Amino acid sequence: MKRQLVGLGLGMLVSTAAPALALSPATVDAGDNVAWSKVVENPFDGKIVYDRNYKSGFVFVSSWSKSGIGVTYNRVGSRLIGYDAGFGYSGLGFGHRRGGFGLGLGFGLSSSADPIYRYYLTESVPDSISLAIAGKLYTYTNGAVSPELATALATAPPGNVKIRLLWSDGKTKDTEIGKDTVKAWKTVFQPS
Repeated sequence: MKRQLVGLGLGMLVSTAAPALALSPATVDAGDNVAWSKVVENPFDGKIVYDRNYKSGFVFVSSWSKSGIGVTYNRVGSRLIGYDAGFGYSGLGFGHRRGGFGLGLGFGLSSSADPIYRYYLTESVPDSISLAIAGKLYTYTNGAVSPELATALATAPPGNVKIRLLWSDGKTKDTEIGKDTVKAWKTVFQPS
């Protein structure tokens, strides 16, 4: 019994310690009312800039400060759940349609039923990020931003910066940081 408890305690220690080695999530969500791509003063992180990038099928949100970089990747998906038969949602029963009468799943006398989709969001935090700045690659995993990376961010040329999100299972996603956030890096990451 004692050996089982020690094993359980060790397993809990390992499972709670492992996430500390990964990237942290962004400190804001895509829908938050913050000054996007502008330097703001945050009582926890000092100077910080928030960035979001909407693309087809995903939203990428990041927060950038000397104390750390936070990244959240949100995949947006949808699933067909039924059809609107003109009388509100009619997933299984009978409903009055705009052009006729029939079942709510598209089996009826009319073909004008509108599909109804359920949208969902899958949030994940990558294990690390790689940035391509001025022909050089930089990788960030956690903690305070290294002096080398801070210098690269502060001196990044104008324009968007390519970024690659990397997960431990081998998945990757390429996206970019917008030019206004890149411009804000000059203030956030300037040497003290």
